[in-house]
Amino acid sequence: MTATGTVLALSKDKEHFEKILDEVIKKTGSLCAILITKDGHNIAARGNTNFLNITALAALVAGSFAATKQVATLLGEREFSILFQQGESRHIHISLVASTAMMIIVFDDSSRIGLVRLHSRRAGEDLTELIQKRSESPEKDELMVEQFKEFAVNLIDRIFTE
Repeated sequence: MTATGTVLALSKDKEHFEKILDEVIKKTGSLCAILITKDGHNIAARGNTNFLNITALAALVAGSFAATKQVATLLGEREFSILFQQGESRHIHISLVASTAMMIIVFDDSSRIGLVRLHSRRAGEDLTELIQKRSESPEKDELMVEQFKEFAVNLIDRIFTE
């Protein structure tokens, strides 16, 4: 499935994804949770994302994950399923979801990494189940294609006018 096809297929379950992301934020005290494709396309974002450029973050995380996959290969692993970056006050936990998506959790020192890891694993299982159900029954929906095209054009306009 192409990146556009993946985004279109997954966007149909956006409300379900958002509920799962909301639950992760609630249980971990995280700032936000974002679901992206491995290609770097945003699927769903919840929580306080006002301080983020989600489009740029999604692209950079996807690139970082791709580079880390090469490191895993050098070490004899197929890939790493979790990345964790620790800053002075903000941290990011990235986990692979199914084979097509990643969940990004941004949190600060008020959240415990153990809770983030625990609840991201549980949420990842729920997200994987939804994604696998969607990929088992792909639907071709011309309206969704047109809506995505319109969304993409508007996004590009916003990016270049900011």
